Parts: sequence; structure tokens; C-alpha cells
Amino acid sequence: MNKSVFLIPLLLIGCGGGGDKKNDPPKDDGYTNTSFSLENVTSLTAGKVYATELMESDKTGFADLYIKNQQETVVNGVLVTPQYRHFVVKESRFGSSTMAAPTWESTSYFDTATKNLISFQLSVTRSGMGPRIICTSLSPYHLPNQVKLGDKDSMPGFSCDNNIAFSAGSWRTEKADKGNLNFIVRTQTLDPEANIIDETTTYTIDPQGNILSLQINNLKSFTD
Repeated sequence: MNKSVFLIPLLLIGCGGGGDKKNDPPKDDGYTNTSFSLENVTSLTAGKVYATELMESDKTGFADLYIKNQQETVVNGVLVTPQYRHFVVKESRFGSSTMAAPTWESTSYFDTATKNLISFQLSVTRSGMGPRIICTSLSPYHLPNQVKLGDKDSMPGFSCDNNIAFSAGSWRTEKADKGNLNFIVRTQTLDPEANIIDETTTYTIDPQGNILSLQINNLKSFTD
């Protein structure tokens, strides 16, 4: 899963004829100084955060994603919000065929006061077997409340059980159609055989922060 293609139309404001192009004013593509809220991406409010079905463009792969914030609890003296994430990849929309579907389950612990991700537990299974690890952030970090087109940043890596280390991640923003924005987060995870693999999650959001669609590598949501 490694392809993600977006065709981006530009809204161009025409300039008057006859002038020297190098003296023409900059073209306004609709994004100038527009801030996009990440509230729905970073929310720690208890309850469902997001749920969707996902599908490859050629309809050869399917997945289900469910994210839920659990009730606050105290871990090592810190009030945290656990966020549960269930992601299962299937060979057909209503289940896999001959092999058990690989499933990723994680619970991430966010410092409720700062929204910093402190640690997470990860389980990756196929036919009930697979790695189970606990990972701790190498540095405090949380996503911003708002972003603009062209923003980007790196995120800390993680030290995990069994001498597993996830490299630093990153995020960036790109244009989406109709004046919306793609917020793209690159991280690492494990496959069912405990190999480290890349995972790219793309949230398409409007300026108010509504999640219009979500894509994990080449699997994109096709229903709300």
C-alpha cells in the first residue's frame, strides 16, 4: 500500500490583457491565509472520533477503520485520554476470503492537558497471531490546532518492546479539490510478521475541520 494520487484543479483569477506578465499581481488560488482546523483530527472528547469503510481504487482491497476516545484515566501520575484505533484490511467488502484479515489494534495515551502523545500499545494479528508491543515517545509532541497550505513538521520516533524502534514521522499539507486541504501524516507501524512498514494517513478536511474523507496508504474511504 503505497500509492496516493490526487488530481488538483486550480482556481485561477484572470489578469487583464496587454500587461507585462512579470508585473501582474499574484494569482489567488483560494488558499491565501486560509487556516484549516484540526479539531476533528486531534479531538480528545470521549466517544467516537471517526469510522469509515475504505477501498482501493481498483476495488481489489477493502478495509474498516474505527477510532474512539475512551474515558480519561491516570497513568504514572498523568491524566491521559486513551484513544482506541481498530483497522482491518480485507480481500472483499464483507470479509476476507481464504486468509484471516490482518488487523491492527492500538490504544494511544494522550496527555489530556497538553495533547502530547506519551505512549501506545499496538497489536497486529492475522489468524490470532502477531506482534504485541508497547511504545514510548522519544520526545513530547502534539499536532497543531490549525494548519495552512504548505505547513509541515517532523514528529518524534518511538522506542518499543523487543528492541523495536520507529523512526521519526512527519506531516505536511497539500491542496485538495474545491478549496479543501489534505493533511498527510507519515508514521511507521508493524506488519503481522513484525516487520517495520510505513503508514501514510491522509485526512481531507474543509476549512471548518470537517473530515471529508480519509485515506490510509492506497485505501480511501468511500462512505461516511
